[in-house]
Amino acid sequence: MDESQDVLSAVRRKYDELTHSQKRIAEAIVEDPEFVAFATVDKLAERLSVAPSTVVRFAYKIGLNGYPDLQERVRKVVRSQMRNHSQPDGGDADLTRHLEPSGQADSLLHDLDNLRQTINGLDAERLTSAITTLATARNVFVVGGYASGALASYTALTLERIRGQAYLIESHGGRHIPALFQATSEDAVLAIGFAPYSTDTVQILELAKQRGIQLIGITDTPISPIGQRVDVVLPTRVSGMGAQNSLVAPMAVINALLNGTTAALPASIGRYDQMMRSMDRWGLFVLSGADTADGR
Repeated sequence: MDESQDVLSAVRRKYDELTHSQKRIAEAIVEDPEFVAFATVDKLAERLSVAPSTVVRFAYKIGLNGYPDLQERVRKVVRSQMRNHSQPDGGDADLTRHLEPSGQADSLLHDLDNLRQTINGLDAERLTSAITTLATARNVFVVGGYASGALASYTALTLERIRGQAYLIESHGGRHIPALFQATSEDAVLAIGFAPYSTDTVQILELAKQRGIQLIGITDTPISPIGQRVDVVLPTRVSGMGAQNSLVAPMAVINALLNGTTAALPASIGRYDQMMRSMDRWGLFVLSGADTADGR
């Protein structure tokens, strides 16, 4: 493997070819790179309940020269994350001091940590590639199951206002799925999904992949069922303090994509304004552009 290649990309590329035990090693690299970076091969094998020889074979399987090479690649990932990780003076706790110690304050800080870790893990080249695809594709189809459906709906709505030809694919055989059978490499699918993953989203990606459609994924890990099937994966941290996932970080990444698409299409601002003025004239908003500060 080329010295400059991200080890996480190599893991993702080879994931489907790995044995069950090797997949556990891949997941450990994604979930706890700091441990992998500095643990001996015996320690890693012990934690994962696999043989040390399995760890070594895994390294060769993804194109590396043994376990020391794997560790060095993972250490580069860890060092990059540490360089990007910074906190304001006084720490994040200062931000919620006025809320007093509470579950609400802890939740806000947890979301902030999710966002920070997501930003640290984003790759500039992949982010730019995703924006270019969203700006230039003939049609963009957006899909997301379960709670991710709300994110998909917002994304499709905003993309339609920015660039046009953007469609929400509804789950369970809903609208716009038939359009995928006529789609080509000039079109794109943006899939959003986190554990537990929607089988509808995975099946739509399988169909889109067969059609040669460009695929972008916003998901929790590059080796998730969504991450494995897309061309460009944007991992986001969705760890929640309650039973539900936290969607703060993926929403921030979506906004970055939308803002990037707007910047890539200068005419989109005029298009957006024109659409909003039209909807204003149709009386679709509670407050119209004609409303004044004194209520007239």
